[in-house]
Amino acid sequence: MSSKRAAPKSAATPASPLLNAIVFGTAVVSALGILVARGRVGWPPHQLLSSLFTVAGCLALVGPLILGRAGATDGGLGELLWMAGGLLIWVNDAAAVIRGQWQSASWITPLDHQAMGLTVLAVLLAGWRCRLGSRSWNWTNVVGWILGVFWVGMAVATWIPGRLLVVGSR
Repeated sequence: MSSKRAAPKSAATPASPLLNAIVFGTAVVSALGILVARGRVGWPPHQLLSSLFTVAGCLALVGPLILGRAGATDGGLGELLWMAGGLLIWVNDAAAVIRGQWQSASWITPLDHQAMGLTVLAVLLAGWRCRLGSRSWNWTNVVGWILGVFWVGMAVATWIPGRLLVVGSR
């Protein structure tokens, strides 16, 4: 009779803070580079929200990389929002490649404000209802909450008529 040995369990090593800072910083610098290359950075910032949406998209792209390496088993709801937003972008980018639309794809923001915000809102409500996540407020959870609230806020802003958002100067 042969005995079966259990495979040794590899302990999840926590992610290096330096590597996380490099990946996070690269995302922010890439977003700013894209905005400068497109001529969207200027004073006064007329396209501030769309510029922030691009920065949020770059941060969302690195979310699955940072959170996947973290090794934490009980993440917070903010981390769930960050991971879901990032995976939404990765899956939409992969679908564009499969369809053969990789040249015309918007890699950083493939979903519009409303679709991204409402999807993240659905993830937020589902996670809240299922009581997912811990109450730890580490930096990944805080970044996830900031991104999630921003995306949901952008979706809510699409419901407001344009004339109410314009501040009149007389």
